[in-house]
Amino acid sequence: MAFPNKNNGKNNHLGPKVFQATEGLDDFIKDLERYFFATAKLKCKQDVLNNRLDLVVELHFNFSISDCLRHFNNGDWSGYTITEESKSDMCMTMANALKKLNEKSTYPADIMETSLHFTDTSIVISRLYPNSIPEHLGKIISMINQHFIYFTKGLTEMPYEIFVPIFEDNTSILSKQPSTSNKCGYYNYWGLYFFDKGQEHEALIYSLRKKKFYEENIFLFE
Repeated sequence: MAFPNKNNGKNNHLGPKVFQATEGLDDFIKDLERYFFATAKLKCKQDVLNNRLDLVVELHFNFSISDCLRHFNNGDWSGYTITEESKSDMCMTMANALKKLNEKSTYPADIMETSLHFTDTSIVISRLYPNSIPEHLGKIISMINQHFIYFTKGLTEMPYEIFVPIFEDNTSILSKQPSTSNKCGYYNYWGLYFFDKGQEHEALIYSLRKKKFYEENIFLFE
């Protein structure tokens, strides 16, 4: 199962290479910052095998996830409310920014990971298939809103990181061609990190369908 190891920092040098200059990247960052009212950071990795540019997008907000969801519900943050239309609009903004980049970039670009960093938690969204993040971003935010009271344990604990999605074998799924099952895989299981009372890392798996938590070792054997 691919659940991030918080203490594994020795392989950080293997991360995506940062490109000093690539046509269209500056405009892409500006578009994201304008759309999402955030500070955007970008890392790039050239996928020579697939002849594409993989992007790691970080969006840093100066407010909490609770404020984000409140603004979404009130319809006063970037003009969105949590409706079917807003899901489509939010996805379209990122898709349009990516489309503009691809019109200028030497290599076709796709987002392999997007992380949303609020003042109280971070959400890390991984690619399941080409363009999956722009397609699903709006619905993922909507699902966070719907499940917020459950994965915060009745609003008593806030996870400091949320990984969307997780699988028992994430690597094998990502290496396969898109299928019906993994196209909706964002809404099965999420990985959450909490601090326990001793300030140790507590890793839990949250089932969206059952609205319940699993400890990692239990999940693996069910």
